[in-house]
Amino acid sequence: MEFLLEIAKHTRLNFIKLMDGLTIEQLNVIPQGYNNNIAWNFAHIVASQQTLCYVKGNAPTRIPLEMITKYQKGTSPEGFITEEELNYYKDKAFTLLDDMKADVNAGIFGKYDEITTSFGVTLSSVNDGLTYFVTHDNLHYGYALSLRRAVLAELNTEQV
Repeated sequence: MEFLLEIAKHTRLNFIKLMDGLTIEQLNVIPQGYNNNIAWNFAHIVASQQTLCYVKGNAPTRIPLEMITKYQKGTSPEGFITEEELNYYKDKAFTLLDDMKADVNAGIFGKYDEITTSFGVTLSSVNDGLTYFVTHDNLHYGYALSLRRAVLAELNTEQV
């Protein structure tokens, strides 16, 4: 578990570095051919950790449910994501990893509500959820790299 959480930490640090240097407007751009933006992808990974581990594990979430459902699978940006809201998810990105470790060790998770992911993998335990969200974080980091290139190309800048 600790190694997986370390991977998640580094992925999230890299994701934040990817966002550094872009304006909040650029983070909200949905390039042609895409259905979401960089800011949404970042909030989505943080929210998904809560769904995959806490909601499915029948444990109290560590952030309000409305902050989870707004960015859950199947959603897309509803409007402009403010700097304040994005900073909330940046802060939670790391504290939720620490909470996850403590909560697994404390055994707070109940019977896991099995789910089959879009990868076709069935998750049957909170440990499965933890392993999967780390993979999921990396998938969306890759999406964000592609989005960043597309945003900068659309804005005709040379920061690609």
